[in-house]
Amino acid sequence: MVKESRRDFIKKSALGAAGLTAAINTLPGCNKTVAPSRALEVIGLQTSTISKPLREDYKATLQKVAEMGYNALELGGYMGPSMQEFKAFLAELGLDPLSGGASMIGLRDELDKNIEESLQMGKKYLICFWPWTDSAENKTIDDWKRLAGSLNKIGEKVKQAGLVFAYHNHDIEFKLTEGQIPYDVILENTDPALVNMEIDLYWIKKGGQEPVPYFEKYPGRFPVWHIKDMDDSPEQDFACVGRGIIDFPAIFAKADIAGMKHVFVEHDRPADPLECARVSCEYLKQLRY
Repeated sequence: MVKESRRDFIKKSALGAAGLTAAINTLPGCNKTVAPSRALEVIGLQTSTISKPLREDYKATLQKVAEMGYNALELGGYMGPSMQEFKAFLAELGLDPLSGGASMIGLRDELDKNIEESLQMGKKYLICFWPWTDSAENKTIDDWKRLAGSLNKIGEKVKQAGLVFAYHNHDIEFKLTEGQIPYDVILENTDPALVNMEIDLYWIKKGGQEPVPYFEKYPGRFPVWHIKDMDDSPEQDFACVGRGIIDFPAIFAKADIAGMKHVFVEHDRPADPLECARVSCEYLKQLRY
């Protein structure tokens, strides 16, 4: 009988264990492979967040925004003497003007103008920020269905121009109306090829709903996100991203099924706009999903 060396014994044991592990991992439900951790490559800012400093000195303000780590913007129009100069300035800073939009009045009365401005600026997305021409009180389900039809028509024209059309929600879309949730009515009555969603993560929570069930129910419909936080108060007011109660890691874990492609930080009433933009960007830089 040949006596096995301790080294050979350990080597065989290790090989056997590896084979056993491989065999187990082929069984249904036993594969524990974990997707690699990812970081956001593009972090956008909705410029309404920093509207006050932009009015005071747009060049110095956007320089600071780029230095914070932002590399995309959602904005309307341009700043400075001409669009070409503004585009060149953004390119110099590494800020991509990815997105912009208008209310329904602008999309109804000046759609061609909004499309042309978006194309000239090099934007990819045209957003419907408010879908009504009034305060939207006492809307019926039929009103929401008619709105969906209007969004389809706008979306078709926007798509023909080479842009992506998306709808931005507030909390009103989640208030029960005639036993239905208007946001579902919009999603179910719009063509996914024509109407995408720019989901606002604050407003859906303010409306009493959560984003993940919508991602799972309507996969791929949410390419653009507004990243906005909520404070821990009875008023559920706005908070800088990462300083509130919204569980962003859990939401970002479903980014793939949602179809997420771009995110934009937003705060409607920041006490210190640039500081809020900075801490929000820092939070998103360290987020992994």
